[in-house]
Amino acid sequence: MNDTLVYEQYRSVGEINDAMIRVYNNMALAVVNSMLVSYVISSSPALMAFLFTGLMKWIVIFAPIAAVFVVGYFIDKVSKSGALMFLHAFAALMGMSFSMIFVVYTMGSIVTAFMGAAILFGTLSLYGYFTKRSLESMGQFLFVGLIAVIIASIVNIFIGSSIMQMVISAVSIIIFLGLTAYDTQQIRIAVSVDSNGNEEVMGALTLYLDFINIFINLLQLFGIGGKKDD
Repeated sequence: MNDTLVYEQYRSVGEINDAMIRVYNNMALAVVNSMLVSYVISSSPALMAFLFTGLMKWIVIFAPIAAVFVVGYFIDKVSKSGALMFLHAFAALMGMSFSMIFVVYTMGSIVTAFMGAAILFGTLSLYGYFTKRSLESMGQFLFVGLIAVIIASIVNIFIGSSIMQMVISAVSIIIFLGLTAYDTQQIRIAVSVDSNGNEEVMGALTLYLDFINIFINLLQLFGIGGKKDD
């Protein structure tokens, strides 16, 4: 029997830093994609009426949850350019799903929440990038918390409790800040091995989800006074 040995080629520090810059760039472009799609859709009453009425509303709400698993499955099985297409298609879908924020909240509240999310995300991502401490155990704990938050969020869609939503938002911010640090550390480890570049796109998707969830939950938690109805 012939055994084939596969040797992993590790990148230099400079190459790892370059790979991480590409991860952050792809993540930032995906965020811009979502915000543009969200704003354009919110500017069209006809599109808003179509997407957020009847059965279509539930499809729009739950489609990103299903899509993230589809994208996560296929992103390693295609070329890097194909993986980037999956990433931006998903970002556009996410933008469609939260386009209601431009209808419900003032632009001032949205910008404030976005800037707050950017500062918090950047701080925790830098911590995850530079810390020498392993965050593996913290990641396992946060994953359990994330499952609990997802279940509570789905339940609250039907209950509609504002108090429960505030609690969910506060807990979600803490969880996704922790995940930002953990995911950054894991991505840095993943890109340290020379490969086809898909791990960079997967890393961008992971950090994109962390950022968007921090942003949305900050908006829901602190943007109550910034609703257009007020």
